[in-house]
Amino acid sequence: MAIRKPSGILAMSLAALALSATGALADVRTECTKGKSGDQRIAACSALIDAQGTPPLVRREALNARAEAYAERADFAKAIADYTQALSLKPKDAVAYYGRGQARLSTRDTDGAISDFTQAIRYEDVGPGLYIARGYAYLVKGNPNEAIADFSVAIRRDPKNASALNNRGLAFRKKGELDAAIKDYSNAISLNPVYALAYNNRGYVYEAKGDKEAAAADFRRALALDPSLVGARKGLKRLGEPMIAAAESDELVARGKALAQKNCAWCHAIGKTGDSPNPRAPAWRFLHKRHPILALRDPLTRGIARPHDE
Repeated sequence: MAIRKPSGILAMSLAALALSATGALADVRTECTKGKSGDQRIAACSALIDAQGTPPLVRREALNARAEAYAERADFAKAIADYTQALSLKPKDAVAYYGRGQARLSTRDTDGAISDFTQAIRYEDVGPGLYIARGYAYLVKGNPNEAIADFSVAIRRDPKNASALNNRGLAFRKKGELDAAIKDYSNAISLNPVYALAYNNRGYVYEAKGDKEAAAADFRRALALDPSLVGARKGLKRLGEPMIAAAESDELVARGKALAQKNCAWCHAIGKTGDSPNPRAPAWRFLHKRHPILALRDPLTRGIARPHDE
């Protein structure tokens, strides 16, 4: 693959690195993993990867970091290539398997993603996250039974995980088990009362069951929390229910911006331009490149309801 050549201070650091200067190695390594911009991280990581004498541990770290930077800019082919090379240096690296799985899922390679998540689970079977990731890949592939099994493991490990409950509700709905889906959506909402997508999804199921009043109530609540939910608007239209007023929508959008500014802007860039204050935090305008578009609201809602660490 073509590697962008470093320049300026980074080039001098690389020259020093070639002379086995410990300080230069540390500087470039820090730039690779913590650089302010994706371009800086990619250039620094490339310097480490290409330099003679880079220790294997550092080269693997640089490959994973560069892969993550490529994934942030939706260059998934390069991300997959770097994760694959990192795995050649450490075949049991759960982090690399997880990252490659996410990149493959973003390219709709569900079989590859499932395989990678399975390997990650094999080498690091802790917490609910890997099961949620694999369950979602099964759901995207159209295998609701396998998805339900994985989401159920995640829920047993973290009974307060609203995302896992919402996703299992999607899988139950796909199987036609509507009551089970409603139960999961309701539990997700009880854990996260601002989970607009769970209200929206429960509205679909109530509509399918013929409970128009409950469906309309859920669609209205979903829109009150997230006016951009097109599905809820269409649901109200199908049910012959009035939409929320345009002025109310504008007010809610403004309130949402204030919420994002208060809870997220200290770390993420939430506007149309600019870098994130925390270089490790993806800018919101690129999040649709990191998550399947229909699942994008989930990490945003989860992040606000249960703030995450760096």
